[in-house]
Amino acid sequence: MVVRSATSADVRAMSRLHVEHLPVGLFPALGARFVARWHQAHIDSSHGVALVSYHPGEDGHPVTGFLVGSVDRASFRIDLLGRHRRDLLLHSAGALLLRPRVLARFLRTRSSAYLRRLRRRPGGTDRPPGPAVAELTAIAVAPARHRRGAGRALTEEFLRACARAGATRAELVADDDAGGFYERIGWRCGRSATTRDGASLRRFSIDLRDEGPR
Repeated sequence: MVVRSATSADVRAMSRLHVEHLPVGLFPALGARFVARWHQAHIDSSHGVALVSYHPGEDGHPVTGFLVGSVDRASFRIDLLGRHRRDLLLHSAGALLLRPRVLARFLRTRSSAYLRRLRRRPGGTDRPPGPAVAELTAIAVAPARHRRGAGRALTEEFLRACARAGATRAELVADDDAGGFYERIGWRCGRSATTRDGASLRRFSIDLRDEGPR
């Protein structure tokens, strides 16, 4: 099994894995096309991380797992609004119009928060002061590859990228089913969080100064 940086040629397979095997939150509900654009933004940004796993012995080296995140959460969000704002807005609007139930849920739970973000000045440089905090945003592995080390390998490569970029801490949120995995590989469980859809999640963090991969 090999882990490498993702390219534009991988986003279709990545988005399919995301929608099918990580259907949490709004973005997967918008469909694979929107998720592919969002993954592409991670590939394009100098603050983003996009990784895939595959098995060299298989014909065509199909992608069997992916991870997206950022080495500096605040800078990535500024970059996202500055460079990909219009494209993601158009794709999300089209996806919502084709999915009335998702649109109704969006209007009820997220519309005001998203509108506030979109009003911010594109390409702003108002990054808060302080050390960079990395964020592991999404990771999924095909069920046939579970318990074969792909999730751990993707996560460790992500943490190495974060440490190289100077991040002092990485964070993520996960449900109870995934929480045990992160605790086993060294992440610390923190406070609980509730999504806008009412799902209960736990926050996890890891101090890269003490526990990052050597």
